[in-house]
Amino acid sequence: MNKAAVLSMPILLLVLIILPPHAFSESPSLREGIEQYKQENYEEAIEFLVKARKEEPKSSSAAFFLGMTYKQLMDYQKASEHLRDAVTLTPRIKEALVELIDVLYLWGKLDEAKKWIEVAEKEEIAPAKIVFLKGLVFQKEGKNLEAVKSFEKAKSLDSTITQAAELQIALCYLKEKKLKKAKDRFLAAVQYDPQTDLANFARRYVDLVEKRIFLERPVRFTLGLFGQYDTNVVLKPTEASLAADITDEKSYATTNTIRIDYVPIIEGPWLFNAQYSFFGNFHDKHSTTHDVINNGIYIAPGYNFGRYALNLAARYNHTLVRGTSYKKYVDSLSTGPLFRTLVGKNNLLELYAGYNKKEYFRPVLIPEEDRDSDTLSTYISWIWLFKEGAFFNLKYEFSDEDADGRNWDNHGHAFSMNTTIPLIDKLKLQVSGQALLQDYKNMHTIFATEREDEIYQGSLGFTWEFFKNANLVLQYSTTRADSNIAIYDYRRKLYTAGIEYKL
Repeated sequence: MNKAAVLSMPILLLVLIILPPHAFSESPSLREGIEQYKQENYEEAIEFLVKARKEEPKSSSAAFFLGMTYKQLMDYQKASEHLRDAVTLTPRIKEALVELIDVLYLWGKLDEAKKWIEVAEKEEIAPAKIVFLKGLVFQKEGKNLEAVKSFEKAKSLDSTITQAAELQIALCYLKEKKLKKAKDRFLAAVQYDPQTDLANFARRYVDLVEKRIFLERPVRFTLGLFGQYDTNVVLKPTEASLAADITDEKSYATTNTIRIDYVPIIEGPWLFNAQYSFFGNFHDKHSTTHDVINNGIYIAPGYNFGRYALNLAARYNHTLVRGTSYKKYVDSLSTGPLFRTLVGKNNLLELYAGYNKKEYFRPVLIPEEDRDSDTLSTYISWIWLFKEGAFFNLKYEFSDEDADGRNWDNHGHAFSMNTTIPLIDKLKLQVSGQALLQDYKNMHTIFATEREDEIYQGSLGFTWEFFKNANLVLQYSTTRADSNIAIYDYRRKLYTAGIEYKL
C-alpha cells in the first residue's frame, strides 16, 4: 500500500468539507474537474482543472485539486508546483501542506520537504501526519533511529495511524539490522488490525525476518554425515602395466563433517568472521593408509568501506593420516588480503593474493621428493546472484609453488565454475567443474622429463530440504588426471549420499 494513502484520503475529504461553497460554484470547470477526480478519471480531471486554473489563476482550490491529480499520476514535479500555490494563495489550504510535503518526499526533494515541515510544525498543521512524514524523510536520509522517534510520536498523537507507524518502525529496525526488534514491530502491525493490506504486508516481512535471523545468527553449526562409494581410493594409474597388481582400488567410505561459523554483528564498519571445520573420511578398504582427519581454522577481520570491503584472511589446516595409528601428515598455513566489491545489484567480485606454507611430516626417500613448500597465489572470482536462492560463480587462480624437493616445483592455473539453481520448492541443483593445469619447473629426477598435469573434475548434485534446516544431499563427481608421467595419470568416480543439518 502507498504510504501516502494513509494520509491523502482523510485530507481530501477534509478539504471538500471546509472549503467555502463559493470555491466550487464559481467555476463549472473546477466542479467538473473535482467530480472527475473523485471518479478516478485523472486524465479527464486534468483537462478541466487546467482550464479552471487558467480561468481563475488565484484559486487555491483549483491549484490543490490539480496538484492532487498530478500526484495520482506520479508527476511529482507538476504536482509540487500546484500544491505550492494551494498553500500560498488566498484562501490558504493549510491541509494541502501535508500533500506538498508528501509529494516532495516521493520526488526525493528532501531539503525542501524539511523546510515545509518546519512551517507546518510552527503553525501546528496536522501534527500527527506531519511528524509521520518527518519520519519518512529521516528514513530516506538513512537516519533510521531518528525516524523511529518520529513514528513513535506520530502514533501517540493519532491512534488511527498506529499500524502504519509500527510498519515503518519495523522497516527502520530492519535497515539497522536490529532484526528481533523489527520482527516484534511487524507482529505489532499485524496484531493491530489483522484484516488490512498493511497487515498482510507485515506478515510477509515476518517470515523473511525470521529466515534472516536464522541466517545471520552469530554462531552457526553445520553437521554432515555422508556415505560414499569411491571407485579409485588409491589413485590406481590408468596404464595397465603399472596397475596390474592393484585389484581392490574400490571402497565404501563414511565422511563426517562439522563446521562452526562465528559471524558477530558488529556496530559500525568493522568486520569479523571465523570458522572451525572438521573433516573425517573413513574407508572400508585401505583404512590404514587412506583414512584422513582434518581440522581447520579460518579467521578474517576486515573493514567495510561501503561498496567494497577488505579482509585479512588467514587459514590453518592440520591433517592426520592413519597408519598403525593417526599421525601428522601435513600442516598448511595461508594468509593474505581479500578484496570484495559489489558490481551492480547482483554481482560480487573478489580479489585475493596470499602466501601459503606447507610442511609434510612423513620422511622422504630422496631429497627431490620433499613436498614442503612456499606458495604465492592469487585469484579473481565473480559471483552472479541471478535469482533468489541461486548463484553462478566463475573463478581463476594462479599459484607459484616453490618446494624443497625440485620434483614438486610448479606453476598452477585453476579454472572453476559453480552454480546452484532452485528447481522446485526446497529442491536445488548443484553443478560444478574445475580444470587444474600444472607445469612443473624442473626435469623429474626419476622419470627424466618435465612433468605436466591436467586435472579435470566435475560434479552434479541435488539437495532437498526434507525437514527444517535438514538437507538430503546426493552427488556424483568424476576426476580425470591426465599426466605425461604415467603413475600420476588416473580416473576416479565418487558417489555420495548423506544428510546435512544446520542449527
